[in-house]
Amino acid sequence: MTMIRTTSLSLFALLLSSGVALAEGPKVDPSLADSVKKFNDTFNKFDTKGTAAFWAEEGTLISPAGEMGKGRSGVEKVYAHDVEMFLKGTTSTFRIESARMLKGGFALLDMDHEIQNARMPDGSTGTMKLHTVILAQRKGGGWLWLDARPYAFLKPPPAAK
Repeated sequence: MTMIRTTSLSLFALLLSSGVALAEGPKVDPSLADSVKKFNDTFNKFDTKGTAAFWAEEGTLISPAGEMGKGRSGVEKVYAHDVEMFLKGTTSTFRIESARMLKGGFALLDMDHEIQNARMPDGSTGTMKLHTVILAQRKGGGWLWLDARPYAFLKPPPAAK
């Protein structure tokens, strides 16, 4: 597993540095869009095992709070903790902003993630907006997440005087 993961990350770095492996277009592969829709549906059910099943066996997740999950069991633990901390009772919407199709059956996804009725850091309830980057790999007729990094953008500082 570690060898596959190292090879995947090395291949990803090589593909990005070469520039010729990237093929971006306005259309998203229908099977990738379908996998994201199924993921979104499962995510909203707070099904920890079902959500973790979207990751490859060697996949990773780093939560917005910085918690790291390695492998499906690690992803399941991180997702379950996120459900307890701020997701319980929410509705999430993942929207693909861009998908770069890479050689070898890989894709790099940039997604907006809107969470309605989220428990905010200050304890209030509101709409939380995250951005999620996912490295996905085609497997059979679907896709698995190799690495997922949801995060929030910082507010810009005030203008300099």
